[in-house]
Amino acid sequence: MGNKNNIKAAQTAAEKGKTMGAAEIRSLARGLAEKTITKQMAEFRSWGVMGDWTNHWKTMDKDYEISQLRVFKEMLKRGLIYRRFKPVFWSPSSGTALAEAELEYNEKHPSKAIFLAFPIRATAAPGLGKRLEGISVRAAIWTTTPWTVPANKAIAVNTGIEYCVVGTEKHGNLLVASQRARELGKAINEQPKIIVNGIMGQDLVGAQYSHPLLPEDAPCQPILSADFVTADSGTGIVHCAPGHGMDDYLLCQKHGIQPFSPVDNNGRFTEDALPGHGIEGLEVLFGGTKKILDVLTESKALLALQPGFTHKYPYDWRTKRPIIIRATAQWFADVGVIKGASIDSLGNVEFVPSAGRSRLTSYVNSRSEWCISRQRAWGTPIPALYDVETNEPLLTEESVEHIISILQDKGTDAWWGGGVPEEAWVPELIRTTGKRYVRGKETMDVWFDSGTSWATLRNCVGQRKGRPLADLYLEGSDQHRGWFQSSLLTSVASSADLHAAKAPFGMVVTHGFCLDERGKKMSKSLGNTMAPVDVIKPRGKGIGGIDALRLWVASCDYTKDVGIGNTILDGVNENLRKLRVTLRFLLGNLEDWDGQEVDYSKLVKTDRYALAQLYRVNRATAQVYKNLHFNRVIQLVMAYTNADLSAFYLDVTKDTMYSDPKDSQRRRGTQTVIYYILRNYLSILAPIVPLLTQEVWSHATSFVTKGAAGPTQLGWYKPAEAWNDENLIEEFKHINTIHSLVKLGIEKAKAEQGVKVNLEVSAVLITPEGSKARRILEEYGEYIISANELPQIFIVSEVSLGKEIPTSPTWQYVEKTNLLGDDCTVVVRRASRNKCPRCWVYLANDPGEICDRCQNTISIDHAAVLQGGGGGVGCA
Repeated sequence: MGNKNNIKAAQTAAEKGKTMGAAEIRSLARGLAEKTITKQMAEFRSWGVMGDWTNHWKTMDKDYEISQLRVFKEMLKRGLIYRRFKPVFWSPSSGTALAEAELEYNEKHPSKAIFLAFPIRATAAPGLGKRLEGISVRAAIWTTTPWTVPANKAIAVNTGIEYCVVGTEKHGNLLVASQRARELGKAINEQPKIIVNGIMGQDLVGAQYSHPLLPEDAPCQPILSADFVTADSGTGIVHCAPGHGMDDYLLCQKHGIQPFSPVDNNGRFTEDALPGHGIEGLEVLFGGTKKILDVLTESKALLALQPGFTHKYPYDWRTKRPIIIRATAQWFADVGVIKGASIDSLGNVEFVPSAGRSRLTSYVNSRSEWCISRQRAWGTPIPALYDVETNEPLLTEESVEHIISILQDKGTDAWWGGGVPEEAWVPELIRTTGKRYVRGKETMDVWFDSGTSWATLRNCVGQRKGRPLADLYLEGSDQHRGWFQSSLLTSVASSADLHAAKAPFGMVVTHGFCLDERGKKMSKSLGNTMAPVDVIKPRGKGIGGIDALRLWVASCDYTKDVGIGNTILDGVNENLRKLRVTLRFLLGNLEDWDGQEVDYSKLVKTDRYALAQLYRVNRATAQVYKNLHFNRVIQLVMAYTNADLSAFYLDVTKDTMYSDPKDSQRRRGTQTVIYYILRNYLSILAPIVPLLTQEVWSHATSFVTKGAAGPTQLGWYKPAEAWNDENLIEEFKHINTIHSLVKLGIEKAKAEQGVKVNLEVSAVLITPEGSKARRILEEYGEYIISANELPQIFIVSEVSLGKEIPTSPTWQYVEKTNLLGDDCTVVVRRASRNKCPRCWVYLANDPGEICDRCQNTISIDHAAVLQGGGGGVGCA
C-alpha cells in the first residue's frame, strides 16, 4: 500500500507542478530540500557518521551554482555546447527531457504490438527489375509503438537478409523476411504461400512506399538500408520514425530526412498528427494508441494485434510512469570529442570493486553526446536568451559571463522573477543591435548539477599538487552512468589542456543495493525498505543500538547487493554481544594492573604466541582497511575473537589470573599482554563500533587510557616487530597438534568415564629421547622451572614427559601422531592428585586442602596487605 501511495503522491505532485509558477515551484522545492537535508544530516550524525556538518555546501547554494555556470561557460568556450532538434527521452508525466540515468525499466511493460502493412511502389528500385511487375505488394511491419506510425518517414531493410512475397487470403501479398514468413502466418492466423522468393534486401533499397494513413497524393517515402534491422523478431522490416527513435533519427539524417514529432510536452498528439482523423489531444500511450488502431483497422492497414505483449520499457524514475522518445530542441554537450581524454584520465584512478573501471569506461565509450537541458523550473538555469521574433538562441561566452554577473549578485531565483528588467539580461553590445530577447526556461540536468561538485571542492581546498581534487567518490553502482560519469566528463571538458586532463577523483568506490529477505531490491518506491531505526531497535535478546547498525554495514560485502532481515540481524547482534563480552573480560583483568609492562624477553611462550597472533591480525586488518574491505575486517576480528582469544589465550590464562600471586611475574606478564590485546582490539574496532569502544574507554583505568579522551586519539595501534616470531608460530602448530590429541582423549573420557571437566585429567607425552619433538616439548614442559606451560595450554591438571606408556590404576586413552618426523604418543588419564578448592586444579596432596601454589599465593598476597600494598587476586 505504501508503494502505491508514494507513486500516487509523485504523480499528483508532477501534475500539480504543471500549473504552478516558477517562483512558487522554486520556493517549495527549496523548502523541501532544506528540510530533507537537515533531517538527513541529523540521521547521519546519530549514526556516528563524521563530517564537517557546519561547513557543508549544497548544489542549491548560490556560490555552488555560480561555479557550475562557470564550468558550463568553459565547455561553451571549447565548442562543446550546442542546441539541436533530435529525439530524447521525454517524460509526459514530468513534462521534461530525461537522461538515461533518470530512467528505470519495467521488465513487464504491457504494449499493444501490431503487424501493419505499407503499400510498396517497386518501380524506383533498379535491383528488383520486373520481379514485382503486375503484383500489388505491401511491406509487413511489426512494432510495439503504434502511436509512432503517424510520424513514419521511412522503412528500413537489411541488405544481407533475404526477403520474399507471400500471398494471403485476407491481406493480399505481403513482403517479409523469408525466415519470418512462418511467424507472420501465425500472427495473421493463415498459412501464406510464397509467390516470389530470393529477394535480397539490397534489391529493395531505393524502392518507395505509401504511408497507409496519409492522403493518396502524399509524397512517397523511401526504403532505406540499416544494419540495426535483423530477422530475429518481427518481420525483418522496420518502420522508421526519426522523431521518435535514435536509430531512426541517425539513419534518416544520412538521407536528409528531418525528424517529425507531432507530440506535445504532455505526451499528446498535436494538430499535425494525421489531420482529419481526430487524434489531436489524445495521450499517445493511451487513448492515442487506441485511436491509431481504429484508424489502421478502417484503412485495412492493420494485419494483426498482440494486445498483451509485455517487454522491457523505460519509466520515469520519479513518477513511475512510462516515458516516450520525442524529438525536441534541446541543449547538448559533445561527449565524442572528450571521451578519449576522459577514459585516459582514469589511468591512475583506483576502483573498488575493480569492475567499476570497465563499467565506467563502457558508459563513457557508448556516449557521443549528453542532453543537458531540462524543462523544469527548479535547478540551475541554462543561461540562454532567445530572439523574440525568430526564437534563435543567444549563447556566447560574453552573454553567459554577463548573465553570471547578474546571478552572482541577485541569485538564480532572479532568472525566473521580474526583479531584473528583461533587457538587463542582454549584454550592452547586443542591445545596440535593436534585437529583443527573452530568457529561456530550461534548467541543467541534475547530473550536471552534481557532476560539477568538484568545482566547488576546488574553490574550498584549492588544486592539490600531485593529487586529485577528491581522494574518494562513493556512491551506488548505478552512478557509473550518473554522478561518476558526469563528474568525469565536466572535469575533463573544462580542463585547460585536454591531453593532460585528470579525473577529479583518486578512488571510486561503488556499493550495491539493499535486498529484502526475498532477495528483492529495497526501494522507497516499492515500499519494502527497512529503516535504520529498525536495525537500531533492540530485537529480543539482541543488543541493537547504533553499533548494531554500523556492524551490519561493515559486515556486508558492499560491492554487491546485500540482504537484510531478521536472521541476518540476529547474527549481527550475536557478534556484537561477543565483542562486548570479550572487551568486558579484557577490561576486568586490567582493573588491578599498575601500568608496569613486563619486557617481552621475560614473557612466557604462551604470552609471546598471543602477541604473534595480535601482530598478524593487526597487520591483516590494517591492509583490508586500506583496501576498504570492511567485511574482511569483521571476518578477521571475529575469527581472532573466537579462535585466538576466547578459545585460546583468554581461556588458558584464566588460571594464572585467578590463582597466581597478584604481583607474580607470570601474572603481570599476562596483564601486559591483555593490555596490548585491548589496545589493538579497540584500535581495530573503533571505526566500526565507536560507541562500544568509547564506553570501554570510559571504564578503563588511567594506566590504559594514558590520558587520551578516546581510543582514536592514540591512533592506529602498532605492534612491535619483535612480536612477529615466525619460529614461535611454527612451534605452536606442533603444540596444537598435540593439544588436539589431548582433547580427543578428554572427549572419550567424558563419554565413557564420567569425566565432567578437563582439569580432572592429566597427560603424558612420550617422544624419543633427543628428538626434535622432545626438545620442543621440553621448552614448554616440566623441566622449565616455574614455567611449565603445557598444563595451562591444554587446560589439564598435569602434563609430564615420559619415555614409555605408563600403566594406569583406573583408565587411560592413548593417541598417536607423528611430530617433526618422530613418533609421538599422548596418554590421557585421570589426574593423580586431589582437587584444590581454590583453583580447582587437581594438585592438592590431600582431599579438601588447597594446593601448594594457592597456599603460596595466599601467603604472598596476605603479606602484601599487611605491608599496605593492597592485595587480593580477581578475575572478571
